[in-house]
Amino acid sequence: MLFNSLEFILIFLPLCVVGFYLAARLSQRLAIALLLLFSLIFYGVWNPIYLLLLGGSIIANYALGQCLQRNPSKMLAALGVSANLLSIAYFKYMDFFIETVNQALSLSLPLQHIILPLGISFFTFQQISYLVECYKGSIKEKDFLSYALFVSFFPQLIAGPIVRFQEISYQFLSKSFGQLDWNKVILGLIVFTIGLSKKVLLADNAAYYASDVFARAEYGLDINTAYTWFGVFAYSFQIYLDFSAYSDMAIGLALMLGLKLPVNFLSPYKSKDIISFWRTWHITLSKFLRDYLYIPLGGNRHGKNRRYINLMLVMLIGGLWHGASFNFVIWGGLHGLYLIINHLSNYIAKRRGKELLPNNALKIAVTFLAVTLAWIFFRAETFQGALHIYMNLLPITLQDALELIISLPIYMAMLLPQIILIWCLPNTIYIKERLETALQKASGLKEPRVFIPYILTALGLAMSIFYIFAGVYSEFIYFQF
Repeated sequence: MLFNSLEFILIFLPLCVVGFYLAARLSQRLAIALLLLFSLIFYGVWNPIYLLLLGGSIIANYALGQCLQRNPSKMLAALGVSANLLSIAYFKYMDFFIETVNQALSLSLPLQHIILPLGISFFTFQQISYLVECYKGSIKEKDFLSYALFVSFFPQLIAGPIVRFQEISYQFLSKSFGQLDWNKVILGLIVFTIGLSKKVLLADNAAYYASDVFARAEYGLDINTAYTWFGVFAYSFQIYLDFSAYSDMAIGLALMLGLKLPVNFLSPYKSKDIISFWRTWHITLSKFLRDYLYIPLGGNRHGKNRRYINLMLVMLIGGLWHGASFNFVIWGGLHGLYLIINHLSNYIAKRRGKELLPNNALKIAVTFLAVTLAWIFFRAETFQGALHIYMNLLPITLQDALELIISLPIYMAMLLPQIILIWCLPNTIYIKERLETALQKASGLKEPRVFIPYILTALGLAMSIFYIFAGVYSEFIYFQF
């Protein structure tokens, strides 16, 4: 079931929200149980058999967490983390490992053709963080329902954000849990609609152009330089808007239920360097890798060289986390290299007392271009497909150069709405905070500060549903991870 499907918008979501608040009037425990039931239904719709995997993972990790709370054994914590990583390795990387061994040793071991369970990387990482915090003594919670809902909560179950137990468990147990607050419901609907509109009206539109260019590259077809650049930019906009949309919708859905999820996306294409980019793109994954990998490796505590090695290792592992392909590893390696260059340039600038790129617009442009060029390996299905794209980016002949100058601006005009949204408009979190203040101060629906957002929300929702009725919608990119 997709957030951008009619079944979810018109059936699942209304039933969930209404049922939740009715159940909360009887008992908070009943509301938690009902929300857990809806979350399991949401996950089970994809493939009911994987409910056994999710349920078994929840029960095993909860039991292990309770043991760690009573006896914080380092060996037990290590075994728990290893077991979770092995489950990801089996489902996500077994065929990749077999293919690599076959190629390296000229063998013909049969592939397992394992179907990747949706969201396994996300709900497994959440449980790893839970075990680590139990070992550290940061968690003393014993309520199983709260833990099960923390893992399976449907707004963030499939593609994040990666939530820490401490960030949401207290909300399940607070006195205000389940109390109907119309301002939160309305605000959540507005944020959800912003995300839905981004996905259906903008991300999927950019996907059409990107898919054509990358498909041509995979088949080795001729693509002129201008159209290649257009496809690369289209994918860069697609993945930005697609992931931004999911993050918005997750926050909006949780807010409709009176809950707060951590921010996962904060205008990363407005970043002035790669360091800032990774502080604003997939924020919860970046924090997870920092806290549970980069810092344990030594972080920046053992000199610059060790820091650069740690950065590269973290980004290579982060790349592999995204998918079982050497293309993802190369993508991670590129970002590791970018981060090292960024830290070195900061060091040189500090020594010189002068920035290497003093103009902010130029910094943003260079950062965006570096990120966009790296996305090619992320998107391409094969290494050869990625190379074909890169080879077509450079104008070889005078005709290629003229086409690039003349045709690319025309192509990019088709992506003008995406460009305006990404660089000219405030991000959803800013809009949410402003609307939250406006709703609290508003004395009536006719006030412009609340009336206009209602109109825009209704218009965005209606247009999105129309496009969905027409069959113009697709899965979110991060569902495959």
